[in-house]
Amino acid sequence: MGRRAAITATDNGTVRAEDPIQVYQRMSALAAELGAINLAQGVPEPRYDDRWRAAIAAALPGSHFQYTQARGIPELRSAVAAHLGIIDADPVITSGCTESLLIALHVLRSRGCERALWLEPYYSYYPGLARLAGLEHGCVPVDFASGRPLLDLDRLRRALTERGSRSRTVLVLNSPHNPSGLTLEAGQWQRIRELVASTGSTVLIDDVYRDFRYGAAEPPYRDLLADGTTMIAGSLSKSLAATGLRLGWLLASPDVAAAAEAVHMHMSNCAPEFAQRAAITLLTGTTPAELAETTAAYRDKRDVLVPALAAAGFEVVVPDGGHFAMARDAAETDGRPDTTAAAHALAHAVGVVPLPLDTFFEPGSPSRSAWLRFSFAVRADAVAEATRRLAARPRRHA
Repeated sequence: MGRRAAITATDNGTVRAEDPIQVYQRMSALAAELGAINLAQGVPEPRYDDRWRAAIAAALPGSHFQYTQARGIPELRSAVAAHLGIIDADPVITSGCTESLLIALHVLRSRGCERALWLEPYYSYYPGLARLAGLEHGCVPVDFASGRPLLDLDRLRRALTERGSRSRTVLVLNSPHNPSGLTLEAGQWQRIRELVASTGSTVLIDDVYRDFRYGAAEPPYRDLLADGTTMIAGSLSKSLAATGLRLGWLLASPDVAAAAEAVHMHMSNCAPEFAQRAAITLLTGTTPAELAETTAAYRDKRDVLVPALAAAGFEVVVPDGGHFAMARDAAETDGRPDTTAAAHALAHAVGVVPLPLDTFFEPGSPSRSAWLRFSFAVRADAVAEATRRLAARPRRHA
């Protein structure tokens, strides 16, 4: 069994969050204290704020402030299906992708699933979500030897079959992947479909970075859903730069979606009508060309930050998607250096704050070695200023 999630029960039965998910707030607070550039937290560039304000203002006069349909208003469900190119899908509208993931894990646990498996490094919320759903968890390391993130599908197969041919496992796939930027290709998706079919597993796709792929084709959503073994969790948070609006969705086969709706009713129940109606406006009014322009802008920022990190003495993993770059001091790749101390040292030395990735790895993992995560989701001028500051970083030698 993998590491227990950073969620513990107190004596009175309440749940207390611990350090792994507080690192984002701690590093952002450090950036504010120092007046540094915050590349720690993945808050997207506010490219759509004016549209959101206009859409919300237009939605308010005709909206009410009572319960809406738990599954989401029909127009938004249709807009999400169209956005994903799966017209006949009927998603459950949720309070963000995090809730979608938790709902999915609860449903799968109720259907006999015993553990969750994901790629390492992993988004540090995953263990807590698995623990809340009553699942064990484990991981399959991403390979960084080539300088780009790679998934060893044979290693994944061994992990899925280590408990026998009917492993009752949910494979959580985040593609593009946070924090490595790994983006699965068409052939890999086909292999994964075959693995899932042969092991009796289920795939849960964390699709939050779906519009930040720098070359790879879109996942075969329709085929994956048609297999009846896939759930897709997504949101507006990253694609339309609305992390605080808390609107997401969950797609699954009809019977699983019905069970997910029931779990959702026990969590947040429903989203505000005005927010859902504003989301319809953004989803239907934002053209593919505009989304592609946003993707290109992020790719351009990646292509500025990655060489700057390398020039500053970091070993960098070049991301194929998402909006993060993993890097570590090229002089400190051995042993177990204090990654938090390294992040603080960089912040104080040059005024650039990364995220230490200790909590994205299992304790004792051979892959865990001084990795930091740098977000290029910020404005282009902030990325440019960060590169200027990184150029002044004192260099050490291996």
